[in-house]
Parts: sequence; C-alpha cells; structure tokens
Amino acid sequence: MKYTYWMFILFTVVLRRLVFPLVLLVIPFRGWLRNYVYNWHLQNGKPLKRLWERNPAKITGGWVLNNVHSPVKGVIAERRISTVGYYLVLPLWLLLDDDAMADTYDAGFNMTIVKGERKAWMPEWITCRLDKAAENAEACHVVGNSFDLGDKRQECGLYEFWSVFWWTLRNPAYNFNYRFNQIVGDRYAFSFVVGGRLFGWAKDGMLSGVQCYSWEIGRKV
Repeated sequence: MKYTYWMFILFTVVLRRLVFPLVLLVIPFRGWLRNYVYNWHLQNGKPLKRLWERNPAKITGGWVLNNVHSPVKGVIAERRISTVGYYLVLPLWLLLDDDAMADTYDAGFNMTIVKGERKAWMPEWITCRLDKAAENAEACHVVGNSFDLGDKRQECGLYEFWSVFWWTLRNPAYNFNYRFNQIVGDRYAFSFVVGGRLFGWAKDGMLSGVQCYSWEIGRKV
C-alpha cells in the first residue's frame, strides 16, 4: 500500500500542470472551501500538517490559530461537515495554494519577475500589473497565509489575474502537496537511495511528538 500511495502522488505531479483553468473557477469560493476542509480535519482529528503546525485551539464557535507570520491570531468558524461532503469538496480545495502569502499569489515571487531576477519575458504592462499586485499585498492589513489566518484571510482578499497565472504555473494545485505529500506518522514511510538520490519519504520535523515525512523523488543526499 505504501508504494502504491507514493506512485499515486508521482502520477498526479504531471496532471496538476493541466489545472490552471480550473483554478480560476474555484478562486471565488476559496474562503468557503478553506473553511469547509479545515473544519473536517479539526472536527475529526485528522492531521493536516500545515494546519496542525498552527496549534489550533478550540474556542466557542470555532478554533483559534497561532499565526507563525504575525501576532494576529487566525480564526476558523465552526460548521458541521459530513465526510461525504468533505470528499466532494476536497478536489476543489486541492486546486488552491493555501500557503500563498498574498491569498492567491505571492508578492515576493512577483517582484523576482519585476526586477528581472527570474527570467520570464512579458510585455511591460504585465510586469506593471505584477508590481501593483505586490504593492497591494504589502498594503494589506492582514499578514499571513490561509493556514495562519483561517477565515481572516478573506478580510484582505487578494486577486490579480497575471499574478495568479504565474504563481499557479510555478505551484500548480499546491494544496495537493499539503494534503497528500506531507504525512504525519510512519504508516506510508519508506525510503531508499540510488546514485546519491533519495526516493520515498524524508523526515520533515515532528508534530505533537509524531514523526512527519515529505514525499521525495530523486532529492540529492
């Protein structure tokens, strides 16, 4: 089973490059999708490593999150979630990138293009859009990604087509990584080295005393 699971992830690495049009369809519903998925994991005690790293604490009507990027605490409003509903919603949530610091894109990545640090030829009017989107992110009063902030992330929702376009090309369907490529516990863990390259799972810190792992294919060791 553990080898089948590893191969499943390898297969999806290619498929995720084809999802950009779908990302645009789910972005308007991203706040709802995030709340739905987070609620299921919290209510059922199913680890989602990036979320669990924020030490979610139960409060009346939801959970509070420890924001690792700013003093502002995150909040997730509680709602009852069915397991069937979760698995219907999950494929849509997987298309997003909840680790993006500017909600739907990354301002720092934008600036590597604007400043020419990253080679990506495009018309000046697009680089201007990227620059402006980075400015908007800098001006946002809410600091943190969606794992940090939960529902608060939408208090300063950020979207700009070209920023999302380039970020999604770089990190397609990245929530897939956080849901499947990072595991808590050693149920699926294995690894072997071929020619100085690691295949399998690499240790990736501890969570509540339990070893975590990240999926690897050919990482140099």
